Amino acid sequence: MAATDTLIAWARDPATTPPPPVLDRMRLALLDTLAAQIAGLSADGARQVAGLVTHWGGRPEATVHATGERVPRHLAALANATCARAWDLDDVLEHAFCHVSGSVVPAALAVTEAVEAAGRRTVSGREFLTAIAIGAEAVCRMALAPRESFTVTGASRTYECGTFGAALTSARLMGLSGERTRHAMGIALSMLCGKQQAFLAGAHTVSLGQGLSAQAGVLAAVMAERGITGAAPDIDVLEGRFGYYFTNHRGRYDPDEITTGLGTEWRVLESSIKPLYPCCKFTHTSIAATLDAIRDLDGATGRIEAIEVDVTDREAYDLACAPDGAKRRPSTQAAAQFSMPYAVAVAAVHGRVGPEHFVPAALDDPRVLDVADRVVIKPDLDGERPANRGALPMPAHVTVRLRDGEAITKRATVVKGHPRAPMDFADVAAKFRDCAAFALPAWDGTEAAIESVRAVPSLPSMSALTGVLPHGPV
Repeated sequence: MAATDTLIAWARDPATTPPPPVLDRMRLALLDTLAAQIAGLSADGARQVAGLVTHWGGRPEATVHATGERVPRHLAALANATCARAWDLDDVLEHAFCHVSGSVVPAALAVTEAVEAAGRRTVSGREFLTAIAIGAEAVCRMALAPRESFTVTGASRTYECGTFGAALTSARLMGLSGERTRHAMGIALSMLCGKQQAFLAGAHTVSLGQGLSAQAGVLAAVMAERGITGAAPDIDVLEGRFGYYFTNHRGRYDPDEITTGLGTEWRVLESSIKPLYPCCKFTHTSIAATLDAIRDLDGATGRIEAIEVDVTDREAYDLACAPDGAKRRPSTQAAAQFSMPYAVAVAAVHGRVGPEHFVPAALDDPRVLDVADRVVIKPDLDGERPANRGALPMPAHVTVRLRDGEAITKRATVVKGHPRAPMDFADVAAKFRDCAAFALPAWDGTEAAIESVRAVPSLPSMSALTGVLPHGPV
């Protein structure tokens, strides 16, 4: 059995029940994605998308949390997933260069709200966690398979694999047959979006891509349910002649990554939850090392001569360090989020890194720009060799040099949230509170939402959660 049908059979099997550690991780993914989504409710780009889908309107199936309006489920997924990516706070599988839950969770919430509101079925909390575990695991496994770097193909595994993951999750929640699920996967293939061009441009399409992948996954399942075809039994969606891995990854992939150990070995447990650093994961260890150095050099920010940052991963260099001039003077929020010099300078100047440092009004801060000019990127890109693929998390070596000759070097291998330094529910709840305070300071529903997510495994219906989430500006 080829990869697509193997995934479908596993995703639809009633016996597919994630073990307790995976269910716990999915509860964290739910709370973490909601935190990221709330932070992005009024973010530039996400705000316009939410306004647009509200303007379109349509059958009231699922809630756009930025406006409180109910729209068709695929449009709600579009708006909410765009919000979830706006601040780059959603979880990632670092060594696969892929975000995991940012497409799957908003898609699942939209579909669940729609099927429950229509009276088709009630989705329990445990069923919901199982469905997002299936989608997230598919994302992880599919993203681990390519053997050609995204800096070569320009293909974003986040958006592409997220589309398939959202489709599988939606199909499971909607109870699609195996045949209809295969068609959903084929329709998803035809709607794939997301190229690395968005990151070079520093455009809204960085977060929009996450929304489009969630929308496409939901819409693929809805279309398949209505009898629209997208596949054939003898032509594999992922591995066929013009299937995903051949058209998007030049046929260079390892199929064993997709299917070996499926259902017994859970790759989603290898994913990382981000701390409240609203920027590219490639910068996080360097931020942590810089913060550590600045703490030891108390009061020395104004005396910085240089901050030397070793970059040992080709993808990290291409995405966060080049071209040099543009990275030192990011002109948009998205450009700043993918700038190593800017992120390190923010850490050095403010002693912390938060969303308020990446809003458009903060990008002209002369103190940050002065230090950004003093950030020296020291590339050592032997990691571009194929044998070293999957170098993340990139260990950070940061040296802060002062004008009087004093210097201190710090190293950071992982940051909080990595499986080797995991976050627990209390950690993610604290992140949720910080995101809510940033985006919705007048909202009084923070604790109710946290407690509802805590109780998800025992909820008879997910409506107990969707009812306490934000419903429009506060």
